[in-house]
Formats: sequence, structure tokens, C-alpha cells
Amino acid sequence: MRSALIVMLLLAVLITVTPVLAAETITKDNFAEPVIEPKLKEYYFPGDAISFNLTIEPKTSDDAELIDGRIYEFNTSLENSLIKVMVEYKDGGAVTQQGGNYAKADVGDWDFGLDRIKVEVSGTVPEVNSRIQNVVVLGIDIQDAESNAVPPVVIKVVNKGLFNSYIQQLENRYSELEGKASSLEDRGAKVGEIKSKLNSAKAKLDEGKDYFSNGKYGDANTTLGEAESLLNKAQNMLRKAEVELLRDVVSQKLDIMLEKMTGLEIRIQQLKSKGEQTLDYEIKLEEFKRSYSDLKARLSQADDYLGNNLYDDAETTLEKVKADVDMEIDEINSLISQLPAEETPTSTPTATPSPQQEGPSISEQVGEWFSGISGWLSENSGRILLYGGSAIVLIVAGFVGYKGFKKYMKKRKWDELK
Repeated sequence: MRSALIVMLLLAVLITVTPVLAAETITKDNFAEPVIEPKLKEYYFPGDAISFNLTIEPKTSDDAELIDGRIYEFNTSLENSLIKVMVEYKDGGAVTQQGGNYAKADVGDWDFGLDRIKVEVSGTVPEVNSRIQNVVVLGIDIQDAESNAVPPVVIKVVNKGLFNSYIQQLENRYSELEGKASSLEDRGAKVGEIKSKLNSAKAKLDEGKDYFSNGKYGDANTTLGEAESLLNKAQNMLRKAEVELLRDVVSQKLDIMLEKMTGLEIRIQQLKSKGEQTLDYEIKLEEFKRSYSDLKARLSQADDYLGNNLYDDAETTLEKVKADVDMEIDEINSLISQLPAEETPTSTPTATPSPQQEGPSISEQVGEWFSGISGWLSENSGRILLYGGSAIVLIVAGFVGYKGFKKYMKKRKWDELK
């Protein structure tokens, strides 16, 4: 009876322990580095034919007995694919399984463990929906193992058509944004920083195109992405500058409205001082002032939208304010045109006749004659010297006579004034 009880206890222990051993989780540390032959290319294209072998082996002899006794599942994303799995054990036994895009190998719990699993894969590279996309050409799922205990085999597939479309799209965006920047600059906006950002985007775009032409698709994809990011920033800056320009226009219109209200108020006060009836005009002026305050508040609201990068909201608000300001200015102009015209003087001041100008006196005429003679003699003195010294006497005599006469006439004029 006692021996039977011991046997039953041993059986219970075995039943308890055996599932635990079978359920032990294995990891990538239990496998040697997988071997792929032949070496895969860096990039593939849709429609390319591909075939390779993957060999899975245990890292140690202990691992050989640990990684067996499990189900290994294999799958591929290749088109027209074939998977062939050969399981080889340490004692020489082997099993082969195969399938289209899926194959399963039930690896037995062998005495000396698993030697290796060789997987042959062939097929055609599928179409991809990205410029560069990873395609799993062999996925491996192992029972009671951590995820990716044996990592999947992945290739990079390039879609040249999408690459070309992307490049064309970036070039079109650059041209569009450059044109918009020039247009805003012509309208008075400051676009220096924006143009710098666009220049950087163009440099990245050209660099990415070179990478693509030389088959460096990964570098091309990264660099073109950087160009797109710069274009996005430039577009955002342009949007801001565009709305800010509209904001300046609205602000200037409000200044015009204020100026016209001021002129209207001055004119009303002038009419009031003359006893004119101005009550209706004053009531209307107060309505304009209230409208102006409301429009200024809405302009401040647009500034708040701008400060928080809500450019669409800011633009919508500014467009409405602009339309309302234009309407108010038209109404002010209409009211001004209804005011009585300012009085203008009907008589012109009588012009005071200027004293009649008398001609030069005889003494002034003689003086001018002597002055002319003296000037001529002075200008031609060099020529006159060539004709002899006697001419010098005449010159001196003439000059002295003129000076004396001029002095006499001056004295005479003074006596007349007295």
C-alpha cells in the first residue's frame, strides 16, 4: 500500500513537471546568428525575382535540445512564392515541408536535439504603396518563444514612380511658394527670412534628386523629406506674412475712417457755431464712433488669432472688418456731401496801383556811359598797350574824368534831396 502511494506521488510530480519543461520560453540567445545565402541586395523593385536560403541553428549543444519539440511556422509576402523547409536532427534524421506563402514544420523532441532548419524561399517582389517600403520576405513564428527570437528577413522595395511624383510635387511647391514670396514682397511685406528658408529647401531638393539619380534611395528619401519640411515652414511663414499684410491694410483703412470722422466733427462744429441745425449730423457721427470702436475691437481679436497662429480665423475676421470699414467710409463720405457748402468770399481785394517807374536821369545815363567806357578800357588794356604809351595817358585821363564826374553828380543829387 505504501509503495503504491509513492508511485502515485511520483507520477503526479512527473505530470506536473513535464508541461513546465515543454513550455519553457526560448529567446534569440538560444539561436546562432541566422545565415542568409546569397546576400540580399540593398534595394529591390516591384516585379524583381528573388530567391534565398535561411539557416537556423542552435547556439550550443544544450540549446539544440531546448529549441526542438516545437512548431515552427514560416510565411512570406512575395508573390508567386514557394517555401521549402528542411528540418535536420543531430542523429541524422530529417523532415521536409513546403507550401506557397506559408509552411509549417512540427519539429520533434529528438534525443540529441535539433541540428538545423534550412528554409528555401523564392518568389516575385510585390508592388508597394510608399517610395521605400519594408517587405517581409520571410517571417518566422516559433511556439513558446519570444517575438522575433529568429528575426524576420526584410528587404527594402523602391517605388520609382512615387519617387518621381514626389520630386515633381516638391518642385511645383517650391515654384509656387517662391512666386508668392515675390508677390508679397512687391506689396511691401518683409520676406527675407522666408526666401532664406526657400533657398535651403531648394538646396535639399537638388541634393535629394542627385541621390535618387545615383541609386541612393534611402538618402534620397531622407533628404527630400527635409526639403518638404523646409517648404512646409516657408509656407506657414508666407501664410502669416499674407495675413499680416491684410491686417496692415485694415489698420490703414481704420485710420482713414478716423480721419474722416474728425473732419466731419470739425465741419459740424463750424455749422453749429453759425446757428445751423446739426442734431441729425451729430447723432450720425456718434453712430460712426461706436462703429469705429467695434471695428477696433474686432481688429484686436484678429491680432489674437495671429499671435496663436490661427491664420484662417484671423483672415476671416480681417476680411469682414475690411468690408465693414469700407462701408462706413462710404457712409461718412455720403454724409459729408450732404452738409451745406462752406461760404467763399465773393469780393476780391482792390489792388493798390504801384508807382509809375520813371526812366533813368541824365546823370545816371552819363554815369552808365562813363562806366561802360571804363569797363571797355579795362578789358582791352593789354591790347591798347601795344599801340604806345600815349594811349595810357588817354586811359588815365578818361578814368580820372569819370571818377570826378561821378563824384560831382553824387553831390548834386544829395543837394537835391536836401
